[in-house]
Amino acid sequence: MSEEALEEAATPRPTLAHRLEYAAFRSVEGLLGLMSLATVTRVGGGLGLIAWALSPGHRRLVRRNLRIATAAQAPDEARLDAMVRETFRRAGGNLLASQRAATLPQGELRKHIEFSGLEHLLTPIRAGRGVVLVWSHMGNWEVLAQLIRETGEAIEGGPIYRPLQNPLLDELTVQRRTQEGAVLFNKHDGFNGPAALLRRGGVVTVMTDQRAGGHGELCPFFGRLSSCTPLPALLARRTGSAMVTLSITSQKTGKWLLTIRSVPEKAKTAEVLGHLETAMRDQLTDVFWFHDRWRVDKMVPFGFFTKEAPAEDARAASQVVRAVVTLPPGDGAAVEVLTTLLELRPDARIDVLDNGKLPPLPEDPRLVRFPAEHANGLLERCDASHAVPLDFALLLDSDLHLATAAKRLGLRAIIGAGVSGKPWTRSIPRPADREGWREFATKLVLTAKSRKPAP
Repeated sequence: MSEEALEEAATPRPTLAHRLEYAAFRSVEGLLGLMSLATVTRVGGGLGLIAWALSPGHRRLVRRNLRIATAAQAPDEARLDAMVRETFRRAGGNLLASQRAATLPQGELRKHIEFSGLEHLLTPIRAGRGVVLVWSHMGNWEVLAQLIRETGEAIEGGPIYRPLQNPLLDELTVQRRTQEGAVLFNKHDGFNGPAALLRRGGVVTVMTDQRAGGHGELCPFFGRLSSCTPLPALLARRTGSAMVTLSITSQKTGKWLLTIRSVPEKAKTAEVLGHLETAMRDQLTDVFWFHDRWRVDKMVPFGFFTKEAPAEDARAASQVVRAVVTLPPGDGAAVEVLTTLLELRPDARIDVLDNGKLPPLPEDPRLVRFPAEHANGLLERCDASHAVPLDFALLLDSDLHLATAAKRLGLRAIIGAGVSGKPWTRSIPRPADREGWREFATKLVLTAKSRKPAP
């Protein structure tokens, strides 16, 4: 079978739902084409504010992400609320503006863009080196196409992208990008294509702010230990390319500033992420905070699905991961859970709800007794007691009221002993001794992959 036939066979056939979605997209695109880019940005901002008013779940997610990103210099409640609202407004404006920008006549988009630090991109290109451009979901991403043109030279460039689920929209997007001279690399097609372009002196853009899952490298991101993609550092190292970061920030309505900064030679993943943080801090409310970047697993909330166990990497984290814990009454052996979690996750902070009947606890500043005398709003108060939000609940007294409150708070992992049904995400048989509690705690941190001894 020919290569073209194989590619056609791999492309999913459009369904009726795909066709309707495509028709709706083109209709909206046609309507937006009747307006100026500034007007479209204002309309999108208004729609973003409507979404802010009607989407409490997304408000909670954006607020959680912003709390983590700003924990080093935490804003007060009023400022944080304003940042959440502004994030919705800018997300709506940038989303519609990106769609409108894709249909502007060639050269028209340039009138809406300013550049800062362009020399950090041009200098290596003129020296014949490739450039890995590291960026995040931020601002009007359609203006990125203008950045390569700004070199004024016949430079190849393009992104590593995730194909859209709708094959009709995916085909339209690829067609437009390639017509504008971009070279696209499907993220599922591997390393060789982007590496070859870099060796020819081209530019490859890599979206670097997403979770990398089991394929990632553990390092701090905004101080919080996370699974991060090693791809930018790997591409630069293997091809001898330079690296730069990019931020895209909204200026006055319908205008964007692209800021390019250099990344030191041979920077490793943790250093690359630090430079990306600097770019994102140019304007945090221009960042698309609607993906759950620091999501915990429902079953293994203190764990990552990488080959590395988190203990050593966690020592480099400057922001904590938080658990709220209750202990079973009359079982002093359960304290072993706390000791083990602190050993395996040095970056942990554990808030133990104190009803006045707790057994002696280890002396450790990461272990915090939180008074539990008032049940109403207890978890909300606990969550607000630190700049970083709570991540999961380990309710070993199996209190259903607290579990329900944890669900309302938006905690993804709610674990109890001998429980069943919702809102619990995991139930364990109650261990009989200290060794059993220790084994249970280990399973909250170490996956099967990270338990394997190093070769």
